[in-house]
Amino acid sequence: MTDTRATMRGIPGDAARKRGLRRIFVPLLVFGILFGFAFGVLLGNMDVLPWWVGLILLVAAFIAFFIFKKNHTSLVYGYFKGARGEEMVAGELARLPASWTIFNGLILPNGTDADHVAVGPQGIFIIETKHWRGNVSIEEGNLLANGRPLMKSPLIQVRTLTSELASFLEMSTSDVRGVLCFAGAQFHAASQQIDEVTICSYLNLSHVLTDAPTVLDAAEVATYVARLSSLTITQGL
Repeated sequence: MTDTRATMRGIPGDAARKRGLRRIFVPLLVFGILFGFAFGVLLGNMDVLPWWVGLILLVAAFIAFFIFKKNHTSLVYGYFKGARGEEMVAGELARLPASWTIFNGLILPNGTDADHVAVGPQGIFIIETKHWRGNVSIEEGNLLANGRPLMKSPLIQVRTLTSELASFLEMSTSDVRGVLCFAGAQFHAASQQIDEVTICSYLNLSHVLTDAPTVLDAAEVATYVARLSSLTITQGL
C-alpha cells in the first residue's frame, strides 16, 4: 500500500531530553562523590582528617543539594516539557502529504539543533517549537507572554536558525521560512506574521505549510532532502 503521509526522520524532542539529563546527571554524580567522601571521613575511614570535618562536609553537601534541587528541578522539567511539545508538533507534521519530508532534531553546521525542518512542494520551513505556560499574544508587532514583553524573544532564535539553514543550502534567507510554533494552548490566535517569521499554534501548523504557494518541484524537493540528509540527526538517549 502506498504511504500517503510525510516521511519522518529523527526522534522529536530527543535533543531537549538529552540537555535535561545532562543538566542533572553531572551535578548528581558530584553530589554522590561528595556524600561518599564525607561519610568516609565521618566514619573514620580516612585517618588524615578528623571526624568533625566529615560532619561539616556532610552538612554542606546536604545544603548544597537542597539548593540545587530547588533551582534546577523546574529547569530540568522545562526541558522535558519542551520535548513533549516537539512530539506534539511532530505528530501534526506527520499528517502532511507524502510529498513532504520532516527532519526532527537536525543538527546544523554551527552545532545548533533545529527542532523540525520540513521540506515539501511549498518550500523549506524551519520550525522552532515552544511549550510554555500562560498565554502568548501579539500586539503591535510584538510577541507578549501573559501580556508582557519577553526579555529574550524566540523570534531572534528563529531568525538565526533560518539564516544558518539558508547558508548551508546556499539559498537566500527569504527562501527558507522560519516558523515559531506553540504546542498546547498558549497561542489561540490564527497564524500571524512578525517580519519574516510566522507564529502559529501547532493545531494549524499543517495549514501554514500547505496553504503556502508551490515553489519546488519534485526533483528540487528530492535535492534538498538529500542535502539535509547529510547532516546529523539527534538519535536516541
